[in-house]
Amino acid sequence: SSGINAEYGEGSWGVTKTGLLDLYDHNDMQRGKKDIYTVPGMKYVGDIKCIEITVRGKDGWKFQYIEVHSGRNMRATYFYNTAGIWMSTKSKDVSRYRMCQK
Repeated sequence: SSGINAEYGEGSWGVTKTGLLDLYDHNDMQRGKKDIYTVPGMKYVGDIKCIEITVRGKDGWKFQYIEVHSGRNMRATYFYNTAGIWMSTKSKDVSRYRMCQK
């Protein structure tokens, strides 16, 4: 999964860059498995309202949802893949996907 990136999180107080979603020495993003990623060093931007995911290289990913903890109370915000998209760099798939809370 070396090519899956959480490009940024957009919060109530601004935007922060995130980074690569990869668990060192672990085969992550496998069907039916839940992976937890910690992204250190992110700027505090309040509660996350939008996220953008990109895929590079040969990796692909179809996720059910992404759960983000942010804000003063580390409240969970959920971003669901309601469209059922498959993310990859193949022309039939989506390589960049932005999700926002309503």
